[in-house]
Amino acid sequence: MTPRIIDLQTRDFSEFAEYLNDHISDNGAEGQPLFQPIARSDCHFAGERAVGFRRALDVVPPTPGWRRAWVALAGKDRLVGHVDLRAHPTPHMVHRCLLGMGVHREWRHLGMGQRLLDVAIEWAKADQQMEWIDLQVIASNGAAVRLYKRAGFTETGLIRDCFRMDGRQVDYLSMALPVRRE
Repeated sequence: MTPRIIDLQTRDFSEFAEYLNDHISDNGAEGQPLFQPIARSDCHFAGERAVGFRRALDVVPPTPGWRRAWVALAGKDRLVGHVDLRAHPTPHMVHRCLLGMGVHREWRHLGMGQRLLDVAIEWAKADQQMEWIDLQVIASNGAAVRLYKRAGFTETGLIRDCFRMDGRQVDYLSMALPVRRE
């Protein structure tokens, strides 16, 4: 069964929040890579994080604070992955956006990440104002870094020892993809 990828609708946000809460619980768990700069004790999606994400879905680009998200559904309605693009929080960057994504533990390494990335990249290419997609990734998350490089992202910077979480030093890698070549 090939999951279908659809726009995340605000009416479906509670199901998405449940999925994302479960997804984030894998962050740095035994046998799982660290994929968010979040300590294990804070690995949940609720409160202001969830409210802000939900609120941003109603903001129309290029209005500051916008966000667009897509989800992968297996079967009728089982969420197995997501990708989102959002406005940079600083002014004068309306030609760039930030990417976030994740794939359910049972669907990793099956091509779902690439399919989700393709949807987000196509959306950015179709937006006349968008020129770049930026992202930050935990540098030790080799699978994610390889996925982004295969999609054409290039490294733009590395911050060594950017975070200290759960007794470890964590490097943060920045990457970017041009979506409009003039």
